[in-house]
Amino acid sequence: MRTIRAIPLKLHGENIPARLEVRGEVFLPQAGFEKINEEARRTGGKVFANPRNAAAGSLRQLDPRITAKRPLTFFCYGVGVLEGGELPASHSARLLQFKAWGLPVSDRVTLCHTPEEVLTYYRKVEEERPHLGFDIDGVVIKVDFAGAAGTAGFRRPRARAGPWPLSSRHRSR
Repeated sequence: MRTIRAIPLKLHGENIPARLEVRGEVFLPQAGFEKINEEARRTGGKVFANPRNAAAGSLRQLDPRITAKRPLTFFCYGVGVLEGGELPASHSARLLQFKAWGLPVSDRVTLCHTPEEVLTYYRKVEEERPHLGFDIDGVVIKVDFAGAAGTAGFRRPRARAGPWPLSSRHRSR
């Protein structure tokens, strides 16, 4: 992960925990994907089928110099381990804290208060999807108060993205 320039090597700001492990998504913007494939065609290298395969293949590279040359980026969406510090109770406030420490967080995160607002946001993202500059499958909806996730009935043991998100996929393109 040190080869991904979007991930800072050191956090900045106040109240930095002794140890913080964040969860997030590594991805390859569309322009970077096209550049990698253009270079591969020119040099006889491997051409990737899509940005997701290119990002995954880049992370599995045994040579970090090759990975470092690829324009991977990252969005933080949660915490895995926290030692020697505290985080706000709400998910939205946690994302703001991550951003304050210098971690990349999507600027499309939106706090919705009603199911109607969630549906409006989902439709907006679906409309903007072709113009985002990177591929997405859909929208992830989360309960904003991390402590309420269990009481809200979301109890998936050790799910990859935490115990309480709901993913709503867009139609395939």
